[in-house]
Amino acid sequence: MKIHRHLFFVSAILVSLLLGACAQKQESPVSFATDAKITNSDKLQATKALRTLADDVWADYLEHYTYLRLQEGLPVERFEDWTLQEYRRELRQAQRYRARLEEINSLALSGDDLITYEILAFQNQDDGSNDDDYWLVFDITAYQAPFAFQTNQQALEAQSLASDSDAQHYLTLVGELADIIDQLVAKVEGQIERGIYLPKPALPSTRLTWKGMQSGLPSAIRVDDKRLEALSVEQQSQFNKALELLIENRIVGGFDKLLAVIGEEYEANAPETVGLAQYPNGLAVYKRWVRTMTTLDLSPEEIHQRGKAAVEDISQRMEAIRVQLGFEGTAQEFLLHLKIDPRFIAADAADVEKRYLEYVHRIEPKLGEYFKSQPKAPYGIKRLPPGAEAGMTYGYYDGPKASQPVGYYYYNASNLPERSMVWAGSLIYHELLPGHHFHIATQDENKALQKFRQNSLDTAYTEGWAEYAASLPIEMGLYETPEELYGRYIGEIFLAARLVVDTGMNALGWSLEEAREYMAKYAIQSETEIASETLRYSTSMPAQALAYRIGYEKIWELRRHAEATLGDKFDIRDFHHIVLSDGSKPMAVLEAKVERYIAAERD
Repeated sequence: MKIHRHLFFVSAILVSLLLGACAQKQESPVSFATDAKITNSDKLQATKALRTLADDVWADYLEHYTYLRLQEGLPVERFEDWTLQEYRRELRQAQRYRARLEEINSLALSGDDLITYEILAFQNQDDGSNDDDYWLVFDITAYQAPFAFQTNQQALEAQSLASDSDAQHYLTLVGELADIIDQLVAKVEGQIERGIYLPKPALPSTRLTWKGMQSGLPSAIRVDDKRLEALSVEQQSQFNKALELLIENRIVGGFDKLLAVIGEEYEANAPETVGLAQYPNGLAVYKRWVRTMTTLDLSPEEIHQRGKAAVEDISQRMEAIRVQLGFEGTAQEFLLHLKIDPRFIAADAADVEKRYLEYVHRIEPKLGEYFKSQPKAPYGIKRLPPGAEAGMTYGYYDGPKASQPVGYYYYNASNLPERSMVWAGSLIYHELLPGHHFHIATQDENKALQKFRQNSLDTAYTEGWAEYAASLPIEMGLYETPEELYGRYIGEIFLAARLVVDTGMNALGWSLEEAREYMAKYAIQSETEIASETLRYSTSMPAQALAYRIGYEKIWELRRHAEATLGDKFDIRDFHHIVLSDGSKPMAVLEAKVERYIAAERD
């Protein structure tokens, strides 16, 4: 299965493992005669083969991905390989999985097993990925490799040092961390040979990121004396000497090489323009990323127009609220007004938390009307560590785990005078309940799912559900004031605008300046935030920003379809159970499941 390693990232929910490319029209990898009688033996054989395959996929994940080993409490034996050879291995592995799927009779599967089959079939389709997909990803940007390095750093912190063999393994892992830096240098050099350069506008932040890592990583790798108490004095001395040599020669030296390769000569050759379409075969690569991230077969042009239509629709709803409030200025002037309105400025961290909890308490009595079941895991709100706030625009949801059985939304309480809370309701309904907490905790608590399914996270589903969840309080009547509803629309229009600028820059020839002007027209985010966001879409994680709004629209499309088809038989609690009960899946797989639910209800 293709695991796009370079898209490990810290998002508003957690570090997500983004799974392989999908297409909208579901096709079984093999056709079986539909008129043949399916026997119990057929069912047992298909079920066994499918579950074995899913277990093998999960084992492959655990073998190759540090984040998942840490999540499962397993020792980290080695770090990731960022080479072209490893990327090709992933493609070959997907081919082997396709061959095994062809041997499974999907007509003999039902329930969770059928869903698992459909997910695996989608994720392992041959979508034409090739070496271009490797070379046209810039792993060195501020949004990419640093997050993987954070995961590796966590692994080093968790590494036992109770024996000399443990200490030697720690040194081995530090060496592998240095190997990653060397692999990044080799990839940049390979891109240069092919005339592929990171755009100039992204170079300052990229260099700043790597200089910061060069400065901070060595101290994070060093081990304090307390952790080494189990070793003899001689073993401690030998360990520290070996570690210092690795840090100086391999880690700091590796960063020197990386910074040198993206120096003045690199910048002189780097393009001023942004977006994937400017590179040979870049548009084809971008289209594959669109399928990967949206899990639907949509063209960039279609998404672009859908984004423009959504922005126009939301703009009209926002204008109606301004008229209702008697505001006579422009939309931008109203945004500026909301940014400084003292009603939406929290006094301190405690006030931030109080405001979030007020929205939580509003929705809690309504949840039983909309959901058949709720996750057992409790939830809460906590402030981010102040030291982490400068590098994080908002905050993130962290799901329950063995070490922390509570799902928390960690909020940012820095620079409060500049953080209007007019959209606090929409944010907390997205992040906590009935958004990320309902999805992630429910999926984790469903022990009938194999580990492959319990840990599956598709961005379009994950963020699409959270956005859908944040829209439910509109019909619940929980955005109690016009300003609160306007705050919800601020979040909506931001995500809709991303459909326009992401496709615009990567496929339709938009400049960075055009994209920033378009976003500034509609978004409440600051000029600095918009500058950072547009660079991310166009130089680092193309198409990732599409998943949020596309997933949201798809879930609403499926709900309206179910309502129209079932009429009086439609039950919102049943629909939400169908969407949530067995966790994340590509949108096309969710659509197939909803169609089966509709057919069953009609019968």
